[in-house]
Amino acid sequence: MKAFIDANLLIYLNTVSELATRSIYEDFFIDLTRKYRLYTDDLVLDELLYISKKKYGVPYEITFEFIDSIVMPYITVIPLCEEEFNEAREIILKYNLRPSDALHVGAMRSNGIKVIASEDADFDKVDNITRIWIPKA
Repeated sequence: MKAFIDANLLIYLNTVSELATRSIYEDFFIDLTRKYRLYTDDLVLDELLYISKKKYGVPYEITFEFIDSIVMPYITVIPLCEEEFNEAREIILKYNLRPSDALHVGAMRSNGIKVIASEDADFDKVDNITRIWIPKA
């Protein structure tokens, strides 16, 4: 089974340093690697780089090391092309999703992915997409 990884999980894995909180995200990610073939898209990597630097002050070099060591070995990166853009157009108009989220759904649909690991509840509005996230304690 396939699952798409949204930016928020990767950002938390890249930025959270408090041990108890970090272990929750790490355990969730490890569980995902066991249960799913993982995918993401180019835009998620862009968001990871930008938000890690702008909001959390993580230097690009550190985030690139994170991508090389944690993302690339476990997650297949899907390119965004015209097909995904056309899907995103329909998704924006039907579900009023943000353009970046609609592009993620477009990439998911183009690649037969129906599960997304994300804390963003906006994905719950989209038909035939199941959002999973860390269970609340």
